[in-house]
Amino acid sequence: MKKILFIMICFVLFFPFMASAHTTLESSTPSAGEVVTTELKEITLEFAGEIENKSTFTLKSNNDVVQVDSITVDGKTLTGQIPTPLKNGEYTITWNIAATDGHLLSGEIPFTVNIPNQEESEVQEDPAAETDDAQVNEEQSPQVDNDTDSNNEESDDNRSIISTVSIIVLVILLAVGIGILIRKKR
Repeated sequence: MKKILFIMICFVLFFPFMASAHTTLESSTPSAGEVVTTELKEITLEFAGEIENKSTFTLKSNNDVVQVDSITVDGKTLTGQIPTPLKNGEYTITWNIAATDGHLLSGEIPFTVNIPNQEESEVQEDPAAETDDAQVNEEQSPQVDNDTDSNNEESDDNRSIISTVSIIVLVILLAVGIGILIRKKR
């Protein structure tokens, strides 16, 4: 019986750490919802924990894959080189990583490229169109930020709920185990 109690105590103490062992995206360049105004030559994704070499990402614009060269993994960092300048528009980085604990994780990072010089040369004929494009980008950017923030908040809320429920269940198990021990001693 003492072995069972010991196993339950170990489970209670170590389960919350196991539940939160998955790595998360800590930062990225460009960041989610960012409006890039200078030429982007490299994409960098920084994770909270070590990632495996088979981790990768793709860059898409309007569901078209954009070429990214030399995607490398260095500890917690996933990096890729962009060989040609990106045109103005909306892009999404879709990452797929393998954490060192073996779990496969994925996510998306939406961002916009809006380099002023490109827009001026592309729309010199119609200044009104430039104003309309700028208004559309301003209207869409906050929506992307809100979606990304809500996804991050939902992910954090899910982890928090899982941890809380795990702790409650483990405390109940511990209480039942102690109750059984007390009854057997009488």
